[in-house]
Amino acid sequence: MKKLNSKNSVMLFAFLLSFSMQSCLKDKATKTYKVYAPVTESLSSIKSKIKNSSPQSISQIGKISVLNNYIFLVSPNKGIHIIDNSNTSAPVNKSFIVLPGCYDIAITGNILYADCYSDLVAIDISNPTSVKIVKSILNQFPDKRSAYGYFVDSTQAIVDWAIKDTVVKQSVENPNDYIYGRGGGIYYLNDISASVNSSSSGKNVGTNGSMARFAILNNYLYTVSTSTLSCIKIANPQDPIVASQLAIGWNIETIYPFKDKLFIGSQTGMNIYDVKNPSVPVYLTGFSHARVCDPVIADSNYAYVTLHTDATDNNNNNTTFISLRCTGGTTNELDVLDISNLSQVKQIQQYILTRPNGLGKEGNTLIVCDGSDGLKIFDASDPSNLILKQKIALANTYDVICMDGVALVSTANAFYQYDYSDINNVKLLSKLSF
Repeated sequence: MKKLNSKNSVMLFAFLLSFSMQSCLKDKATKTYKVYAPVTESLSSIKSKIKNSSPQSISQIGKISVLNNYIFLVSPNKGIHIIDNSNTSAPVNKSFIVLPGCYDIAITGNILYADCYSDLVAIDISNPTSVKIVKSILNQFPDKRSAYGYFVDSTQAIVDWAIKDTVVKQSVENPNDYIYGRGGGIYYLNDISASVNSSSSGKNVGTNGSMARFAILNNYLYTVSTSTLSCIKIANPQDPIVASQLAIGWNIETIYPFKDKLFIGSQTGMNIYDVKNPSVPVYLTGFSHARVCDPVIADSNYAYVTLHTDATDNNNNNTTFISLRCTGGTTNELDVLDISNLSQVKQIQQYILTRPNGLGKEGNTLIVCDGSDGLKIFDASDPSNLILKQKIALANTYDVICMDGVALVSTANAFYQYDYSDINNVKLLSKLSF
């Protein structure tokens, strides 16, 4: 009989050991999954908690709204910081409105509109130390009743997630699956939302940033959900009434009002609606692009669209502000569209950027938040040939409001104000750190 040499003996032993391990593991292996179970609370209970409190430290920032000398900063899912900005060089954190489930706001006169999970609430802020709900519209945002495969009825909201490890027994054909834990399920939950953008010629209407889901125009509040445009009559601000709702596609992200039109951004394009009849928006035209996030602003002749790739977290996996989630895109650019002839909307220029988010424009000054590449200030006298006048090094810029020569800029860890009245000499006015 031929003897095995020592090398062959070792190889045979290793093979038999591997086979025996697979046989043993096949019926005995277990895997541990993190299971997220929703924690629910009634909306009536949640709304009973809406109240004023003393100023709170700012740890998150979402939507921004500016009305007269006050800035309203949304802390996503928690409430609203009220900042006295009478002195732009020294803004004062005055108070906080506790408002669970809030991500979007719009303001007209003394009434603030906000989402409270799936409901819309109108809040009287005429006395900032004693706010009160004057009306609720139930189930206005039904898409907020579901998350990660769970669905609650219109009287409830998912307010938290209980996490537990669940051990599941299963056969494992490949021992490496057992050793390295392949196929295990860990689900990371990230809140998804967008910042508000609304504008109006009225002095008593708040001005907001460009990552919009609410907009006020001509006595109407317009809101967008994932697939629906709602038209809410607010001729009597304390008594908002839903006039109509339109299905407008899917993956809707932002809304921007200008004159008698609504510019609506989605993950696949920008659409323009006519609101000459404010309760019945009419689709006019659109512009398609690759699947990416898409805030948009406009003036009389041009629309400016920033396209950016997915990044649910702009602060090294420590989500300080909430960002939209756009999967599959690879585009990071600013597109300029000629909208002077709505029957022939055309792209006239494309500018490659790092990861542009919100943007704002006043006169011939265009300001773009270009993610980690900071704040970029352009001379937009010729939209087909934007001239970069200044770049300010800021970490993870998110959104900007341009008004009266002052830029209000939100980032992952601070809120800034800049004087850009001289585009060649932009000056820092103030900074609120988080």
